[in-house]
Amino acid sequence: MQPPQIPGFTFVDLVGEGGFADVFRYQQELPTRQVAIKVLRSGSDAASLELFRAEANVMAQLSNHPSIVPIYQAGVSSDGRAFLVMEYCPPPHVAQRYRTQPLAVAEVLDIGVKIASAVETAHRAGILHRDIKPHNILTSTFGVPLLTDFGIASVVGETGAGAQGLSIPWSPPESLSADSHDVRSDVYSLAATLYSLLIGHPPFERRDAPNDNASLMTRIERGQLTPLRRPDAPPSLIDVLRRAMSVEIERRPVSAMVLGRQLQDVQIELRQSPTRLEVMDASPSALGEEQPNDARTLVRPVSVIIPAAVHDRPAPLQPSSEEDTRSPHRAGHVATGASSSRRPPPQRSGGRPLGLAARLGIGVVAALLVGAVGYALLAGSPGDDSRGKGTLRGEDPPDPVEPFERAPTPVVTKSGKGARWTFTWTQAEPKQGDEFKVLLSGDGVTNPEAQYTEATTRTVKVAPGATVCIQVALSRDGSGTSALSEKTCVVGS
Repeated sequence: MQPPQIPGFTFVDLVGEGGFADVFRYQQELPTRQVAIKVLRSGSDAASLELFRAEANVMAQLSNHPSIVPIYQAGVSSDGRAFLVMEYCPPPHVAQRYRTQPLAVAEVLDIGVKIASAVETAHRAGILHRDIKPHNILTSTFGVPLLTDFGIASVVGETGAGAQGLSIPWSPPESLSADSHDVRSDVYSLAATLYSLLIGHPPFERRDAPNDNASLMTRIERGQLTPLRRPDAPPSLIDVLRRAMSVEIERRPVSAMVLGRQLQDVQIELRQSPTRLEVMDASPSALGEEQPNDARTLVRPVSVIIPAAVHDRPAPLQPSSEEDTRSPHRAGHVATGASSSRRPPPQRSGGRPLGLAARLGIGVVAALLVGAVGYALLAGSPGDDSRGKGTLRGEDPPDPVEPFERAPTPVVTKSGKGARWTFTWTQAEPKQGDEFKVLLSGDGVTNPEAQYTEATTRTVKVAPGATVCIQVALSRDGSGTSALSEKTCVVGS
């Protein structure tokens, strides 16, 4: 597509091409700087262009969020194509990097918390992203992950299963057949994006099967997630992402905020400093209430002018956190809005407020109790060996995350004699598609790397006096990878 002529900007080169838009690099004349201009393909009607303008106005007001690509300008070119002028972020971005080599767990967690902050901010302003994927996470000049393309696919009328703008590999099942207005659809796509960065390819792509759109959609609808085999990825992280990618929307975290808190819990488990959730809340209630901030969360009330074209659309469905036991209920864990932390003064049994002296007495007793408990917690008991476990001091306990049912550990037996031995493993209630991770060790092993197979036996030749040991784990769709079996060893003779 030819770049449009935009007054005040000089075309430099093509940055990228997408399903419904192209991105060009331009040189802005005043102030002088390089910018990225995303140009929607021609063919949008007047109503779609008006909605595009309205949504661009909202996102421009929120684009000073630290994890959202700054928007400088929006408009319609002389040939009728809508465009967005944004900060130019030079490559490589995560979309190019993760296909070459999966990203480190620590970086993926940091990206996840920051992008969750951006998604939550958009949701509180009434905007669904609808197209979260690795390609829409850019990297600033200083290495900061930035989310882009909020709602663009929907405002140009390309929604639904047959939409040109639908990114199937990261789309939730409900979006494959109909347009979704639920924030948990964005939660799914964010989790699918993080899973991709960890595994090195889209979450439902397989090496031994077709990866056309029809095959991917079938796996997405059935929840047949490709197993993640990384020894450095803790089971808690895999559980969080699998839960957020549940086929049943009710099983997912109720908001991007909750998903971000769960990712922070994994950071704390790994003894990493949790990345702070920074949310800008444009809801009317947030402007007049105290915001529940803590060391892990910062919520800033902001005043945003919501254009009528955006305000009149169906509002994003935001489930109440009180309806879901996996969502946090403490201060600072707000999913759908903030509430005041002020409490009424203590009451007498007859309903009248206590006098000043009585309240002072209660305060002194409470302070003594708190001091005693705090000292006990800091000092610990003489036999306390819990240092280095649990959450970091000063942090809240981890948010409860209901784990997926863990796959059962296989039982390994051995048979044979001399130099030829056969290991056999079984598991309760075998299922189609079960895959096993086989790890050999010992001085008689030439290839100690883990191997993956659907077979349930392994025959080995063992040199006289050498030892070969085996451990097996089960990897099953819909469940986490099991623990490794106990070592089973043989000695050649």
